[in-house]
Amino acid sequence: MAMTTQEIQGSLRDYLQIIFHRRWFFAMPFVIVFFTATIGSFFLPKYYKSSILILVEEEKPVNPLATKEMTYIPPTGQPPTLAEQLKTLTERILSYPHLLVLAKTLDLDKGITDQVAYEKLLMGMRKRSDVRMRSPDVFQISYEDKNPVASRDVVRTLIKIFIDENKSKKTGQAQTAIKFAEEQAQLYKKKLEESEKALFEFRAQYPMQLPGATLDYNVSMLTNYQTSLTTIQMNIKEAQNKIDLTKKQLSGREPVIITSETIDLNPAVSRLNSRLQELQSRRDDLMAKQPDSPDIASSQVEIEDVREQLRLETEKLVGSDTAQTAPLFYKRLEQKLKDAQKEVDELKAREKNLQNLVKEYEKRIETLPEQERKLALLTRDTEVNQNIYKMLVLKVEENKLAAAEVEEKGTKYTILDDARIPLKPSKPEILLIGIVALVLGILSGFGCVFLTEFADHSFRGVEDAKAFLKFEILGGIAAIVDRNEIMARKAKQRVIAGLIVVLYVVFFAVAATYSSIKQEEVKNKVIEIANKEKAAEVKQYGK
Repeated sequence: MAMTTQEIQGSLRDYLQIIFHRRWFFAMPFVIVFFTATIGSFFLPKYYKSSILILVEEEKPVNPLATKEMTYIPPTGQPPTLAEQLKTLTERILSYPHLLVLAKTLDLDKGITDQVAYEKLLMGMRKRSDVRMRSPDVFQISYEDKNPVASRDVVRTLIKIFIDENKSKKTGQAQTAIKFAEEQAQLYKKKLEESEKALFEFRAQYPMQLPGATLDYNVSMLTNYQTSLTTIQMNIKEAQNKIDLTKKQLSGREPVIITSETIDLNPAVSRLNSRLQELQSRRDDLMAKQPDSPDIASSQVEIEDVREQLRLETEKLVGSDTAQTAPLFYKRLEQKLKDAQKEVDELKAREKNLQNLVKEYEKRIETLPEQERKLALLTRDTEVNQNIYKMLVLKVEENKLAAAEVEEKGTKYTILDDARIPLKPSKPEILLIGIVALVLGILSGFGCVFLTEFADHSFRGVEDAKAFLKFEILGGIAAIVDRNEIMARKAKQRVIAGLIVVLYVVFFAVAATYSSIKQEEVKNKVIEIANKEKAAEVKQYGK
């Protein structure tokens, strides 16, 4: 049965009377918890947070001179994109080797000789680091440290590691192709020199031996087929490398990264991107035609709202498990493996056909007289080696051009907000601690009142006694207490309470003053360091 308004008011009145009756049991825990927590917050270690904001701009390099066969294609099919880097960014930057290099670079391990302490240092650095995605093309790296200068230096070093690693990775792929082509070119250059020397010696020995029309045709066809066969074999080797990489990704031995295609597979991201472009276009039109229109402000608010939704969707996609959130990506990865395997099978079939053709024309040449056959083979070897050498030299130059384009027109990293030396600590948050201490103090006060009331079995009046005792109660006699004694007890309680409050207030003031002085010292030191760095920069640029 529902309680009436009078019953509810009566219950509230009873609770308030209990709290008022046990007010000391409420006040003392509240004061102790609240002031102890707030005073203690001033003595907690101060951590300073420094952040850097990076804009990543993708610009796909284009080589107008390269052909399909001679242009270097990375194993992933395209240069790593922002989404690919963000998937494994945290693990790569905060991996053990990178943290080790970071500690060595900044001398953070100075004085540490124990391996356990070293591990604790590296794990603490990892725990205090944070990588967040602010938008599809903007991310932030943050770090907290007791030393504000160290927090700034760590963040800058982390982003340097990230940028250098990405640049070296992209240029390294092209350099690998250049190295492979150069090694093959040197090999065929040596073969060409040997075949030319053998042909020269043969012609010097038989100066009157000239190839006929049939011999010339057979040598020309054999040369073409042999050149094509060698090219096919090199393409098979490159395709097999792609297959090996894809198999490692599917088996988990190679990091699986999310490409921009995966983001496009998310309909929410595509819809929000379209909506954002539409709103930005409408806002630009309003600013051009009606600069004073009130709709501009509302459009800007809506744009920011869509941007936030887009950021959350993208962060959810990038930060979640790829195999569960992007099954289509894995299907495409499997399809990529099948396509590469199919390409290898087709190349091997062409290789087999070319081998048969090469054998056929070699047999034709073998039926010729000894001198003509030897001349044909020497001519074939020389022309094949010459063609392949020219092709490899061209491939080396085109791969160098591709590497230069990757370095010049590849991914660009722009620092939107550079890491600065923080002046104020990010932790502890004294206001938040104070609010939590207030809530905990109130709860502890209520808990103490409840326990005291629950443990008190005394009768407060005749009605309480009647409800508990079986005997008839004729009346009750109140406790006889002297008025002066009551006044003295209350005065004593007020003095004790006042002393406790004054003591806590004094401690609070001392703690706040101490914290403020320490903070001012750190601030002055930071400003001094910043001024020295600025003066050094001015002096450097002045020179």
